[in-house]
Amino acid sequence: MTKINPSNPKEVALAILVETLGFRDCLPQTLDSLVAAGSMLRLGKGEALILRGQPFDALCLVVQGSLETRILNSDGHRHLISFMQPGDVVGIISMLDGLGHINDQIARSANTLVLRIPGPAVRELRQSDPGLGRAFEVQLAFRSRLLHERLAADSGMPIEARVARLLIALSSLYGEQRPGGLVLKIKISQEDLGDWLGVSRQGINAVLQALTAKALLRVSYSRLTIVNLEGLRTAALI
Repeated sequence: MTKINPSNPKEVALAILVETLGFRDCLPQTLDSLVAAGSMLRLGKGEALILRGQPFDALCLVVQGSLETRILNSDGHRHLISFMQPGDVVGIISMLDGLGHINDQIARSANTLVLRIPGPAVRELRQSDPGLGRAFEVQLAFRSRLLHERLAADSGMPIEARVARLLIALSSLYGEQRPGGLVLKIKISQEDLGDWLGVSRQGINAVLQALTAKALLRVSYSRLTIVNLEGLRTAALI
């Protein structure tokens, strides 16, 4: 295994990109060229990479830290959509259709690093490597499946089932099996869960306590551990 120099962000970005869904099937020289064409952006906690509706002709790769994908309603209430972790890409849709970005991307952690690759450079490389276009297709198909999973948990379901489904979906993306259970590697607060599902923080707290009492979940300082995945599936009505 090649040793990566953490002091060289572009080297880290390339190491991440060669493992990223869809992009890992591109030609090696395509990935080299993408990274070479990009520039590193450093964001502080709460700083916006892009806001909804703004022009955004670029492809971005999260290299370090995380981004929060959200939409703010007219009353300022946050609708949380997803988290973007290292290896996740941002900007595909607006880069392809030339319209404004579809959501806000906000840094959730200090010292978040993002590789920003200009759209013209990406389109030029796409002409020489069809695999890059397929990478976009794979990424969009993956996100479409996640969206449909969320839509399946409609608001008519009991809150406990909706929370359980969300936790299962998050575990498939960010779960890490440890001796005590399946730990979500991202920190997620009760407020986050509430804004994700459109449920009050008090409602989320009651559900988490109920799932904990059933020995399905363990909660500690914004860190969630799924103790019994099959039991959580039952709670999720799957």
